[in-house]
Amino acid sequence: MWRSCNLRRCENWRATLSVARALVDTGAIVALINRADRFHPQTTAWFRGFRGRLLTTEAVVAETAYVLAASPEHQQAALTWVQRARAAAILQVAAMEDHAALARIIAKYADLPCDYADASLIWLGEKTGVLQIATIDQGDFSVYRVRGRRRFRILIGER
Repeated sequence: MWRSCNLRRCENWRATLSVARALVDTGAIVALINRADRFHPQTTAWFRGFRGRLLTTEAVVAETAYVLAASPEHQQAALTWVQRARAAAILQVAAMEDHAALARIIAKYADLPCDYADASLIWLGEKTGVLQIATIDQGDFSVYRVRGRRRFRILIGER
């Protein structure tokens, strides 16, 4: 296989593998947008320093808009960030056939509880193999597992 690909294509493939990737949770986006949030300074510093691709889900965007609904300016800023940020190119939407997996995840963590946005990130971690997550929700994401055994690596803090 390696012999059949040209050098340029192989180098691009290696470069793609070496790019850091991280899932992004609601709390991280809210803290980034809301300067009054106690996690704003460390979240802002993390986003400024991160070099790689961000992945999130439509459920996270919807939850972020809901959390920021009291401030139309913050809500608009979050949606603008999603449009402009690297996350915009890699916004994942669960297909109808993926909803059974989401329901399984929610049922598994019902005692926490695990909401739809969190379940969508667990699903995305399972789908992509990305275990790094920009979240301030250390409590829940330290319990969640991908494929039953792999832990998330929390990149920001706790709420």
